[in-house]
Formats: sequence, C-alpha cells, structure tokens
Amino acid sequence: MARLYAGFPALDPETVSLYYTKDLLLENLPVLVFYGASTTRNATRSSARVQAHVYSLAGLRSFPSLVIAPSSPLYAAVNHLPFDKQGNEVFRGLAVSLLNYFSGLSGPLKEILKDLAARRRPNRVAPAMFDEMHAGDLASRMIQIEDASNVIKQLSIALPQQQSSWVDVDVRLPPDTIRRVVAQDGSESIPASGEDGLPLFHYGRWNSCIEQIGQPAFLPTSKLRRAPSRPTAHSKSKSLSKDQKIALRREMCEMLDTEKNYVAKLQNLLCEVAEEFRRSHHADIQHRSLGFGEDRVNQLFPESLSQIRLVNEEFLAELEDVLSVTEDEAIQDIEGLTESLAKLQLDQVNTASRRRDPTGALAFAKILLKWLPNFSGPYQEYMRSSANLPKFLNAVNADRTSNLSQTLNQFGEQRLRSLLIEPVQRLPRYSLLLDNMISQLPASHPALSSLLRSKDAIADICALENASLADSTRTSNALRKSIRNWPSWLSPRGRLIAAIDIKELGAPYGDLALGSEAMLLLFPDTLIFVRKEGPNALSAKAILIEIDRPSMTLTLETMTDKGLSFSAGFDLSKLHVFESADGGVVRLIHTKTVATGSQLSLESHNLADVQVKIVSLHAPYEGKAHRLSEEIAKAKIEGRFSEPVRESDHWALRRVEPDHGKIGIIAAIYERGESMKNNGAQTHCRVQVDVGDQLDEKEVVASNPRTGLTIVVRSSGPNAFTLIAGGFCIKTDLGGLISSLVRMSKSAPLIRSGIVSIANKRQSPSDSKCKQRHVIHLLLSWR
Repeated sequence: MARLYAGFPALDPETVSLYYTKDLLLENLPVLVFYGASTTRNATRSSARVQAHVYSLAGLRSFPSLVIAPSSPLYAAVNHLPFDKQGNEVFRGLAVSLLNYFSGLSGPLKEILKDLAARRRPNRVAPAMFDEMHAGDLASRMIQIEDASNVIKQLSIALPQQQSSWVDVDVRLPPDTIRRVVAQDGSESIPASGEDGLPLFHYGRWNSCIEQIGQPAFLPTSKLRRAPSRPTAHSKSKSLSKDQKIALRREMCEMLDTEKNYVAKLQNLLCEVAEEFRRSHHADIQHRSLGFGEDRVNQLFPESLSQIRLVNEEFLAELEDVLSVTEDEAIQDIEGLTESLAKLQLDQVNTASRRRDPTGALAFAKILLKWLPNFSGPYQEYMRSSANLPKFLNAVNADRTSNLSQTLNQFGEQRLRSLLIEPVQRLPRYSLLLDNMISQLPASHPALSSLLRSKDAIADICALENASLADSTRTSNALRKSIRNWPSWLSPRGRLIAAIDIKELGAPYGDLALGSEAMLLLFPDTLIFVRKEGPNALSAKAILIEIDRPSMTLTLETMTDKGLSFSAGFDLSKLHVFESADGGVVRLIHTKTVATGSQLSLESHNLADVQVKIVSLHAPYEGKAHRLSEEIAKAKIEGRFSEPVRESDHWALRRVEPDHGKIGIIAAIYERGESMKNNGAQTHCRVQVDVGDQLDEKEVVASNPRTGLTIVVRSSGPNAFTLIAGGFCIKTDLGGLISSLVRMSKSAPLIRSGIVSIANKRQSPSDSKCKQRHVIHLLLSWR
C-alpha cells in the first residue's frame, strides 16, 4: 500500500509553541502555527533556523528547518508587519513561515479558496490572497495559546497517516489487439481457460507488456454475483478431495430423490385429490347449492399446477438419465481408479470440454441450467393464483351443507394447504441443494458457473420477477421497501456488491465508541449511506439475506420496519478512499452528492460541494480497510463498462497485488475504437494507460479531458518501453515496467483531505482557555 499523507508530525510541546488567529479571507476559520527553534544546529549570526507546522483550511504543511534571513525572498512578509513587531524574532518567524506555507499551495487549491472569498464580497471579486501582505497580516494578529499539548494530541488523532491500497486503471490497446486463446479439442476450437478457470487472452505484440500487469482477475456479472468472488477455504484448491466427491455426489442424489417424492406428490394432488374435489363441486353445481361456477374452483387447482407437473416430470427424467450415465465413472473416481482433475491439464490450458469430470457434476449442472429457468412461467403464475387460496377456502367453509365443504372437512383443510404449498416450498429447497453443491466445488470447476446461474434463476422466480429483469431493479425495489426515505428516483445500476456495517465518526475522531451506527451499500456506480435507527436495526448481513431471500412473500404488505433510513448517495467516479495505518478507519472524500434533489447535480469544483465522511469498519471488514478499498476499485470498473463488454472477447481484467510502499492496481484491458465508445466506458477513470507506438501524449490527454492521469506507453526496442505522463518520461525494460507504472499511478491527482464542506458564522470565545477548545472543535469538525 502507498502512503499518501504522512499525518500530523510528532511534536514536543516543550519545543514548540502554538500561535493562533482567524483568517477572514479563509471563511473566518482558524489558522494554527506550531512554532519553535529548529532541532538542527545550522544557525548563523545573520540567519536563524526555526521549525513551523501550519494548519488551516488549506491543509497541513510542516517545515522542520526554515531559514529566517533578510536575504531570503520569504523575508518580504516581515516588511508587512507593524513596525513594533518587525523587531520581534517570533513574529518575523511567523510571517516567513506563513508566506512559505502560502507559496507551497497548489494553483487549483488557491483558486478554490479565492472563489470562496469572492462570494463573501459584494462585487464578487476575490481580494489579494496568499502573498506577503496576507502572511504579514496574519502573523501580526497571532496570539499564543498557553498549553499546546492538548491541541497536539487532538490533531494527532484527527490527522493520522493516510494511505491507499488500490487504484483502478484503464489500459487501452490498439484496435484488433486482444484475442481470446483457443485450444483444439479434436477438430473443434474451444475458448481456453487458465488453471484458475479464467479466460486466457493474447495481446498481440504487446503481450509481454500486458502480462507484466499482474495476474488475470475475476469480476462477477449480474448472473454470477457474489458467490464466485467468495470462494470457501477448500474451494481454493485445484481438485476435489475424496470426501468432497462423496459429498457432491450425495447432494446430486438427494436432489434426485427429493424430486421423485415431489413429482409423486404433484401426481397424487392432480390425479386423485383434485378429481375428488371436482366431483364434489360438480354435484354442488347440479343441486345449485353453491353460488359460484367451475372457474372459481379451478383457482384451487389452476392450470399452472398441471404445467408444473409436466415440466417437473421431464426435468426428473433427465436427472435420472444423467445420474445413471455418470454413476459408474463417479464410483471409480471416488475409489481412486481414475485420474484426478488436477492431472488432466495439457500445457497449462484447461477447457470445459478438455477437463474430464468423472463426478458427473458438469453434466448435472447443465441439466439444471437447461430446466430451472423454464420453471419461471408456471411457477410464478401458480404463486400469483395461490394468493386467493385463503379467500376460496373461507368461502367453502362458509357453506357447511355443500358437498365441497364436506369433502374439505373429510380430507383436512391443513392437509390440503400443505399439498398446495408444495410447489412454493420446493423452490427454496432447490436453492439449498444448489448451495450445498456449490460449497463443495473449487473456484475453477467448470460446473460452478452453471450452478450459480441456476441458483440465480430460482432466486428470480422466488422474487416474482422475470428472469430477464435487471438485477439492479429487483434490488432497488427490495431496498426501497426496507429503508425509509429511499428516494423514488434513485435506482443504482448493477448488483449490490457489498453491504458493510460501519460507525460514522465525528470530530476529533479518536473515540470509536462515540460514532453513530450506519451501513454502506456498494453498487457499481454508487456508494449509499444508510443510518441505523434503534437497537433492532438490520445488520449488513441481514440486509443481504433480505434482498437475496428466495420467498414470494417479499411484498410491501409483509415488510416490517427494519430500523434503516437513507442518508446519502455518493457517485463512485467522484469518490476518493483513504485508509488509516491500522486499517480500522476509512476517509471517504466525495466531490459530488448524488442525492441532492430530483436529479443528479452537475459536477462542481467548489469547496462547498466536497463532502468528507470518516467511518470505522465493523466485522468482517474490521481492521481491513484495504479490502473495502479493493471492493470500491473493482466496483468503479464494473460501473464503467457494460456487462456485454465485460463478457466479450475484447476485454480483460488483471490485478497487481499491493506491496510494501506500493499501491495495488486493478486494470481493465480493452481496445480503442468506435465500438468501445458506444458500449464501453460510461464514465472516465482516474488513471488511464494508453499503449501504442504512434500515440501523441497531448492528443491523448485532449481526447480524455476528465481523466485524472494519462500515461502513454511506447515500445522503444525489444523488451524496452517509454512511459510518458505530465511531460515526464521514464525509460524502462520489461522487468521495471510495472514498478514504473505503479509509481506513476500513485502520483495520480487526489483531493486533499483538508478540502471539506464549509459552513459559516462560527463565534470564538474571548478567553485563552476557551479559545483553545474552540480551535480544536472548529478545525477538526472540518476535516
């Protein structure tokens, strides 16, 4: 991980004194200067060396050894001190320190602060700022605060070292560069995969260059949601153990056995029970003892129930066939008479067809994926029609003299209800059996993808949603029902990637117990803050279960208060993530708020539009801020590229693990061209790497004005490359390519954490002790 901010320096209250004033040009907020003699011994008769540490709205800067000499250009600030203070060594030092502080501020930051000052003036013209007159004026008004130790302690807590573990990068290659690697299986060409089960790509003449960018990585899609990115401990292996093979085969056989029992119950329900009730109802119609027709009784045994029986009978037949065909080889494999999956690899290239699967899991998974999505129509229709079941049974019981009522009493109302609810209860049973099978498989097993997609098909049916409906729509509907004050217009794109329990901290951020309970919901384009209200508020884990719950009862009428309330939504493309050194606290800095009205606000560089939230993480993210940083980096890439692009053969994902002092990289690899303009990146990234020999840096930067940092990579010989960024040029060989790229990515422009939302009209107490407390509260509340 890369250190981006060193934090507040370790100061000794015995060697520095604290001086304070308020700056009318900087929103009337305090300016602090910790001033004292330098610890170095290089002073002369004509000059002195001091240390100064300045903190204001513009941020913190430290000068461990600053020369105070008339020959220095910074000494010009002394000339703007009152005459009676020009002879004071301390005020001269403060004036020089402040001018040095102003001279080090970046141009964009100065412009933002000048714009704020201009807003306060009637003519909207910014006054002269950050010059020697400004520094001299502030120095002349500074007063000393008696005890600096408490302020140093509070600032050390509030301004810790900040670092970043991950950055998302877009790597653009020339058109027609990326090709999917194929393998020959007899006369058939099949897309190849690596040992980890991920697709293999070749990048033409740039192949050696791209392969230096870490290893291939996996990004789930709406059909392969969280499960593939959460492999269990044993699933990280490359093969199945004997116990896993036995457990996997047992789950497959259990699905077959339970399916036989289920189909038998459906046959009994339709062929015997339903016919008996129809005969009784027909007798009632002849005697006119019941006042409704045949169509009403068909609500008890609708046509969709017959369709369920037919589709499940065909499904059962194919399950029996596949288990029968694979039984002998599966037994031999369990007994160790066939080669293991790990040995069946050729030239480190594995394909679904070239991998033998003696367990039969792959063939079994294909049958599931073939049939389970077909359950959608009849099952959803049956669940809708069964909603009238209680009303119908009450009407039957109301007429005690009818044959239908007598048949119901003889058969048993509860027994009938149990039979009729069987199709609804069977769906969660499928999900459970699929989960058990998935938990036994390695992440690279060819059957895993089909099993996960089958599980999602069941989840769509249970949610009473069409399988083609976007996952984000279903998720937004569930969240809208569970979270109060959810904006009606807010529908995040894509899947819910993660839900994290947090505490939102307030100044001075030292006591984690004082934070307010909240939750983060991470989507590919949005990070949503949710407040927890009351002791019974749902946890992040519970909200994930609520959303994924395979139950047709997820409707507005059955939802109860979850103790959750919408707070804010942040656009991920404008979000910056900083981590504390211990990984327990995360600073989220955002330049644009999503939830500002009926529609998204335009981008703004005004200081008042910047928001900062400082949060501590709870389990399972406790102490793992780097994990949240990685999730956000991957989410940004997922939000920038549409799912069809990510699933194409011209897009790849790679990752470089963070090392000591180095930032990790999540890189999207794709081709330049019109097709990518139309279907590719939907927002601009912070770091973009353009690869090509004929590229001009100025033209590339001009074509991507919203990209934070553009790096141009050219080939300068065999295994030799030139990296150009911001006018700087680095020449490196193949081995040093990634380290150079990491160094440049680390230098990508980030928003200083000192730039925060501003409020006005703060009053300062008059006495020194109250001033000290006021300084701490006022400054820290703006971090």
